[in-house]
Amino acid sequence: MKLKAVIPNIFTAGNMLSGLSAIVIALGPWYYIEYAFYFILIAAAFDLFDGIVARLLKAQSAFGKEFDSLCDVVSFGVAPAIITIRTIQQYSEPCNDLWCQQTLLFIAPMIFALAAGIRLAWFNTDERQTKSFLGLPSPAAGMALACTSLFWAELYGEEKVLVILTFASFIFAVLMLLPIPLLSLKLNDKKSITLAIVLLLVAVPMFIFLQLAAIAPLIVVYLLASPIIGYFAKMFSKSDDTNLS
Repeated sequence: MKLKAVIPNIFTAGNMLSGLSAIVIALGPWYYIEYAFYFILIAAAFDLFDGIVARLLKAQSAFGKEFDSLCDVVSFGVAPAIITIRTIQQYSEPCNDLWCQQTLLFIAPMIFALAAGIRLAWFNTDERQTKSFLGLPSPAAGMALACTSLFWAELYGEEKVLVILTFASFIFAVLMLLPIPLLSLKLNDKKSITLAIVLLLVAVPMFIFLQLAAIAPLIVVYLLASPIIGYFAKMFSKSDDTNLS
């Protein structure tokens, strides 16, 4: 393997190490749990830059693609699931029934982690997803679930945490697997650039008022804005073609 092909994989390795750090912290004392979320954000930064570096160096490879997906399963599938399980355990009443503990507390986050693995395998084998996505990308879903667990689950009281996080786990799992056309943020066309500008304009006030809790609602904005921008871009494209003819 050439040196320039190794450089993007160093960023990818940083992704996995950050995800593993998030898992270790999430399994430790509860008062450190927010640091697990920070490491998921660091993993997302590594995940962003490994692709950018690979494209700049023209060092994309089949190995890099598979390695990236394997790391994403850890950082954006397993790590958010464990954070969610720990949050449910922290706020739920003790359950003496072993079946209750194993099933109610763990099943939804485990399904989320499984869906992340399926989503990444689907992405790697689907040639339609080179410039855009079908379904919510696993990094976005993982950050959204972890953010919901730590910043939004208590919104309606501690007694609702189990219900909210079970629902959120299933929703984000389904969104990863539904073939909804979504734009990427690679800034390689007008649609992508428009989406980035919209998200930036929304993100600034959100982060000012909500800080890191803004990540989950910002991903919801991405889910809503992406198909709308794609629809109008297609409509204007057809209009231009009609005018030219």
